[in-house]
Amino acid sequence: MPPLPPALSPLPPWLVLAGLLGVINAAACFMLIGRHISRLAWYAVLGMIAASLGQVVGSAVQVPEPLKIGDVNVMAVSAGAWGVVLAARLRGL
Repeated sequence: MPPLPPALSPLPPWLVLAGLLGVINAAACFMLIGRHISRLAWYAVLGMIAASLGQVVGSAVQVPEPLKIGDVNVMAVSAGAWGVVLAARLRGL
């Protein structure tokens, strides 16, 4: 297995995975309700941040874990990403 790039080595693995799942969820949300392709990057950034926060909140509240990948609760990550991206879309993004 190749070593991680130096920029990613200080990050915990759950944070990297949550961020990737957030970008995937934000892209799916953009495909369903997005307007302009120029805003796709904003959706990805919001999804990445929201998914990471969703993981932290989901762990703190101890929400059910129907699907878990390592330490990442996929349900909490996806709900966080979709919730924030939908709220941003309703606010005009």
